[in-house]
Amino acid sequence: MIAFERLTYSYPGQTEPVLLDIDQHIDDGEFVLVVGPSGSGKSTLLRCLNGLVPHFYGGKVSGRLTVAGKDPIRAQPREMSSAVGFVFQDPESQFVVDTVEDELVFALENYDLPQATMRKRVEEVLDQLAIAHLRQRRISTLSGGEKQRVAIGSVLTLQPQVLVLDEPTSQLDPQAAEEVLTVVQKLNADLGLTIVLSEHRLERVVQYADRMVHVPGPGQPLV
Repeated sequence: MIAFERLTYSYPGQTEPVLLDIDQHIDDGEFVLVVGPSGSGKSTLLRCLNGLVPHFYGGKVSGRLTVAGKDPIRAQPREMSSAVGFVFQDPESQFVVDTVEDELVFALENYDLPQATMRKRVEEVLDQLAIAHLRQRRISTLSGGEKQRVAIGSVLTLQPQVLVLDEPTSQLDPQAAEEVLTVVQKLNADLGLTIVLSEHRLERVVQYADRMVHVPGPGQPLV
């Protein structure tokens, strides 16, 4: 599903690459936990998967990367969004409308899908994430855990093959974090979604992961 082949990346103005000769393969349906200290390059690695790196951040990139048969180094993030759903640490940073149902529909409208298809996909996501009771709620009134589930739902409506989450529980209390991670594990188990998730608090998520990838820091190999 995901193949890094000697991928190297440097941010604009930096002489030392943050990612150096990355060789890593992730199989279809795997749940991979990405770990490492702050500033090690975890978020950069994740943002390569949907093309935010290098298309949004700029910089220099070499090597190869394929995700669900697509090349995010050449494809724009919009094209990658149908294959890779990306959920940020702060869910509010990716919301664009006011209510839950409108947020779930937004990406589908951008792809100009038929109304019947949009309705079906929204209902499926509401059911999968157990958020049907929130459909008419204003996003600003939701709890942190509810917002994170809506953020996950907003990318799931495009039916991606890979779900990438960048420290999704860092702003949540333990109960809300457990609810979000249980949902992610269920998507992996029931839908066969490939999950790539970064996290500092390993005790929260290690039980769900098939394996871990350690990002030690700039210029050092992954483990």
